[in-house]
Amino acid sequence: MQALKLLKRYMKKHLLVFILTIALLVFLNYVRSIIPKMTGVFVSIVKQTPMKDSELPKLFLNFYNESSTIQAKLLTTAILVVLIAFVREITNIFCDVSIYNISEIVGCQAQIDYFKKVQDLPFSYLNHAETGDLIQRSTQDISRFKRFISGSLLELFNSLCKVIIYGLCMFFINKEFTLYVFIFLPIYFISSYFYFKKQSKDYSLLEEKEGKMTNVLQENLTGIRVVKAFANEKYEIKKFNKSLDEYTDVWQRTTYRMSTFWGFSDILTYLQLLLVFALSVIFMLYKDMSIDKVTIMFLYTEQIIWPCRSLGRQLAEFGKTSICCGRILEVLDLKDEYDTNSTLKTPITGNIEFKDVSFKFADASIPTLNNINLKINKGETIAIIGKTGSGKSTFVNLLNRLLDPTSGTILLDGVDITKMDKHYVRSHVGIILQEPFLYSRTIENNINITLPYDDRKKVKELAQIASLDQDIEEFDLKYETMVGERGVTLSGGQKQRLSIARMLATKKEILIFDDSLSAVDTKTDLKIRNALKENNDCTTLIITNRINTAKDANKIIVFENGTISECGTHQELIKKDGLYKTIYDIQNFFNEGGEISHE
Repeated sequence: MQALKLLKRYMKKHLLVFILTIALLVFLNYVRSIIPKMTGVFVSIVKQTPMKDSELPKLFLNFYNESSTIQAKLLTTAILVVLIAFVREITNIFCDVSIYNISEIVGCQAQIDYFKKVQDLPFSYLNHAETGDLIQRSTQDISRFKRFISGSLLELFNSLCKVIIYGLCMFFINKEFTLYVFIFLPIYFISSYFYFKKQSKDYSLLEEKEGKMTNVLQENLTGIRVVKAFANEKYEIKKFNKSLDEYTDVWQRTTYRMSTFWGFSDILTYLQLLLVFALSVIFMLYKDMSIDKVTIMFLYTEQIIWPCRSLGRQLAEFGKTSICCGRILEVLDLKDEYDTNSTLKTPITGNIEFKDVSFKFADASIPTLNNINLKINKGETIAIIGKTGSGKSTFVNLLNRLLDPTSGTILLDGVDITKMDKHYVRSHVGIILQEPFLYSRTIENNINITLPYDDRKKVKELAQIASLDQDIEEFDLKYETMVGERGVTLSGGQKQRLSIARMLATKKEILIFDDSLSAVDTKTDLKIRNALKENNDCTTLIITNRINTAKDANKIIVFENGTISECGTHQELIKKDGLYKTIYDIQNFFNEGGEISHE
């Protein structure tokens, strides 16, 4: 049903073409059904029996002359067979081209929709989803869906057409003989059905195990530097081998059942052929059936047997596809974050206010943030300090609507943020992460990725503000230097500064540094912040545990256990007994000469 549901969703636009393809397929099998009759004609010519008793349609009988020689009749037969074969192959080409075009268009659209859906899924879902599994659904599962349309679906209709058209042809020749031949069909259908039911469960498990194996591989390749740094290759190999063994166990069970079914089908097929051979002899000896008709019946039976035999394989493919389609639909049917989006786009200048804001993750028992009240004026620089897990990152994620508050209100210039368009909010709120993602392109490409056109002068200005220009000039290729996958060729500080330059490429009224200056030295840190003040009048929020970075802020906020425990300037907070003063005392315990600092 999952496969049919996905087919229904994507085949609507191509239904007419698909129906025409099926019509061509019916015509193709009708043309194919003439070939056995032509064989019967050949036999009747050799036996010199009257042509009028032939099963050939009258249209073709008109080409024969009863008074012609055997040689002339055989030549006519050969020419007709060639013409029929030509029409058959041309029709077959049209069917294949048509169905392959449909499968590619449908598969391409499914991949586009899937990718768009993943882009629009809520941050909370993507934060817990396995990347390898999402990739597998987008590639292997959709590829199987495409192969099903172009292969199994066409073959299924083709098999049905053969059984019906050839069966009717046989029925009109001899009803009794046909009934004996079709007595095996229920056995094929029943065995195929039970095989399909058994295999469906294994295919579901197989997809799950394959997804886990892909995820293990993806994680390993992504974190290969960590693996090598800890000399942890043996552990990673063992982990991959374990996932591979689990996948192999299920696959071996599946192939064993498949082999058993195919063995049974082969035995059934040859028994049926043996029966038909025996019937042919009996009907010739005792039922006065001519040899040309027996030949036609035998050829039709042979043509019907193979579609029946492949029914189990087609159902198995249908089962595999149904599992894959279910996995694709599972993502496509998810509620994306823009389902409840607003369209309001009011001017944003940088005034922020939190009123009784709380937030709790769906799978958490206690709130991450609890009753936050805070007012930030346009152009202010706010430093945010707190222990790990105190709610700092959640706090800033609420500002660009990656998350929405569970209760309370966040106002941007007096307007409730939840009533504003998410794309619009994010275009005005920039965030620079501690671990920035860089594309495997040049330094220039990574900086100007948000610019509407290439502007080397602008790129250099941004690099200068981010204190990256001197580092770039030391590279052989300068701005054309490839950063490698995820920026692997750059240091941690260089990656952070490059991401700062990239964020500054477009005007932002609110700028958030999520501990994104942690990998640069204090001198460069100060230089970057001074350059930002000179070139930007935006509201700036800096998550940091570095006192030297925080002390120059207009206001410092201290988070503890999801609440704001302290708020004030540097001079105000160091006079109070609290977390900020504790951090300050620890960081200033020793000066450069190893003596106690009294700063």
